[in-house]
Amino acid sequence: MSPIDSLIDIGQETTPQEPERIDRLTLEDNIKRAQTFTLSLNRINQQVNKYLDTASIEKIIPNAERYLGLVGLRLESEDSKINIRYLNALETWMNYLVTDLQEADEIISRRVDELFSARLRVDSIKQDEVMRLSFRDTTLLPEYQQTLSNLSNNLNKIDSTLNTQRLLVASYRSRISSLLIRFSEIEERIYFQKRVLERALFEKETNYLWEPREFPSTDKLIYIFRDSLRFNWNITLNYINKHPLISIFLLLTIVLLTYWTKQQLKKIQSEKDFSTLILNRFKYVDRYPLLSAVLVVLAIGPFFFPNPPISFFAFILILKVSISGVLLRKRVGSDSMRIWWILFGLFLISVASNLYWEVAYQERWHLLVINLLGIYLGWKLIYLEKEKEEALPPYIPLVAKIYIAFCFVAILANAFGRFSLGKMIGITATLSLMHAVPLIIFIAIIKELIYLRVEVGRSNESGFTSVIDFYDIQKRVSRIASYLAVFVWGYFFLESLGILETILHEIAQFLSKPRSIMNATFTFGQIGVFILILYMATFLANAVAYISSLKDQQTGNLRSKKLGSSVLLIRLALLITGFLIAAAASGISLDKIAIILGAFSLGISFGLQTIVNNLVSGVILAFEKPIQIGDTVQVGNIEGIVRDIGIRASKIKNWDGAEVIIPNGDLLAQSLTNWTLSDKQRRVELLIGVSYNSDMDLVTQLIQKQLEVEGILNSPPSRVLLQTFADNSVNFRVLFWVEDIDVWVTIRDTVMRGIFKSFKEHGVEIPFPQRDLHVKSFPGLIQEKVFKADD
Repeated sequence: MSPIDSLIDIGQETTPQEPERIDRLTLEDNIKRAQTFTLSLNRINQQVNKYLDTASIEKIIPNAERYLGLVGLRLESEDSKINIRYLNALETWMNYLVTDLQEADEIISRRVDELFSARLRVDSIKQDEVMRLSFRDTTLLPEYQQTLSNLSNNLNKIDSTLNTQRLLVASYRSRISSLLIRFSEIEERIYFQKRVLERALFEKETNYLWEPREFPSTDKLIYIFRDSLRFNWNITLNYINKHPLISIFLLLTIVLLTYWTKQQLKKIQSEKDFSTLILNRFKYVDRYPLLSAVLVVLAIGPFFFPNPPISFFAFILILKVSISGVLLRKRVGSDSMRIWWILFGLFLISVASNLYWEVAYQERWHLLVINLLGIYLGWKLIYLEKEKEEALPPYIPLVAKIYIAFCFVAILANAFGRFSLGKMIGITATLSLMHAVPLIIFIAIIKELIYLRVEVGRSNESGFTSVIDFYDIQKRVSRIASYLAVFVWGYFFLESLGILETILHEIAQFLSKPRSIMNATFTFGQIGVFILILYMATFLANAVAYISSLKDQQTGNLRSKKLGSSVLLIRLALLITGFLIAAAASGISLDKIAIILGAFSLGISFGLQTIVNNLVSGVILAFEKPIQIGDTVQVGNIEGIVRDIGIRASKIKNWDGAEVIIPNGDLLAQSLTNWTLSDKQRRVELLIGVSYNSDMDLVTQLIQKQLEVEGILNSPPSRVLLQTFADNSVNFRVLFWVEDIDVWVTIRDTVMRGIFKSFKEHGVEIPFPQRDLHVKSFPGLIQEKVFKADD
């Protein structure tokens, strides 16, 4: 019997009289397919036995179940009166757990897809005719028969493992789906209770202050504090543990900023001629580089964390306020420092009270005392600033007035039974006052750090020039730093009031609501994005111009290394790029931009020729570079130093100190003299007249000797030339070159004084105009009467 005749299909009934005949090609194909199935099963086996991270899932699910059990009991309990802050904390915690569950659900979903794909391939192999074939004669092709046997065994094992894995994954998916459904229900309940509490915020909660109290004794307050502390501490630790990379990044930022600050301070001490004068301008950076770096990072650090809970904000705020106390220790007087420590104590009490998860009417009198004491301390700060002229940080009196107003409103709300409203306003007032102090110090530190970098990058100059730069930097940085500080303060302020989410939601709805004018549809959000990006582009362009001007100062007289008019191209590119990005981000279509450009070109043809001429002239100036910032130029009868090369016009500061605005078109149209285009040398010319009785050789020697002062170049050589024989004098023309045009007036003064002194010592006369009058005759006798002095 041949091997081909021995091959039968075990899935069909066959008889010896009717054997199923298979040709050689089919047999070879089956052998090849068996090999292919074996390799495919190996890959499926690896995929099915791939490790599923059940440890992390097993950690997420119990945490979620524990949360649901705790929150469910407290939301359903009628004995506990939960406040808005606690609901916000629960919502934040819930969002993190839901995010973890959704990530686990995605992992499970991918695993389900993998197992389903493996199931299809396994079923496909099981149903293939190769798995139904067998040999009548078991001695034929033993290797092939062994392959089929192994293939069948592997298929059964993989099938069993696949079923086990699918059951395990289905179990996890069922639990996660159930938890997500329960979280959805909890989310709706939290949202409903928050809306109820917000509507009841202005309603009467408890008795008026003069009525008998309607709340239990204060014994329960210590338990509320203990439970709230434990609850918020766990939330903060879990949140920090969930974002380790951000925490490490901020710590490295603190280390690097501290190291950089110390290095810059060392450079000033070792390289600057006026190091003592420069260091005396710093208030915080030179004395506390580490604490300054920590305060800067903490001021903006919370914005790196996604959706931080209120307990995390409180932790960061305690650190900032504590550091501020250390920084202020040697900056303010003893009276102000005593007030600070009292306010710090009130601040810690307010932070603890702000973290209570339950409404505790027992602290009503405590809050009244805190608010009354706060009014007194706020008034005391204003008094110290006005009467004793204490060196308090800027804006502290203004913040103190706002603090007093909030404390007064909180007392009224508390007295009239609006306990939650009064507590919210009073605690927010204390937290906002104490938060304002580190933010004010934060602004000062930012300005000091920028000035520190600028001062290190500059060459040694006079102390007066450094003073000008110092106040200029303070002025430029103060505005943007103040905006940032106000934004951070407002964010914390609204978060403390518990209305940040509501306000953001209302703002989002207002900005996203479609509006129309005629046939144009838009949203205020699009307009806001457009304006914001344009503002950022403008700010960046101005910052580049200012930084380039500082860099040009560092290059000194090296005109080739100055950025100068090239900054104009950079500014123009930034503005154009900003406009295009703003248009794209705000959703303005290209056809609308084309319409605007068409209208703009129509305006050019009518009345904007001059403006466009100046714009194009500015671009030509940037490319040709006939002038640079800092050049000494003369345009018509205007002479001075170029201070700025703008897109439309340039500024020249004349010798009287006035800044003259000259359109760029006039710079190209008029005769332009640049005294410093190739170098800063200048020829000085003097015309000196001497008496006809003078020794001309002696005069030449005396003048030539005075031209040997410092600052006069030897090449080209100085010349003393006899110019003209004038009516009253012999005039000499003196020509010499000075190295720097900035000092030519001073050198000319020195030379002229030396010549005058030398002429006087050697008897050389400098004549003055005179006329000889010869009287030939009188037309008649003049009658005169002579009077005595007594008459």
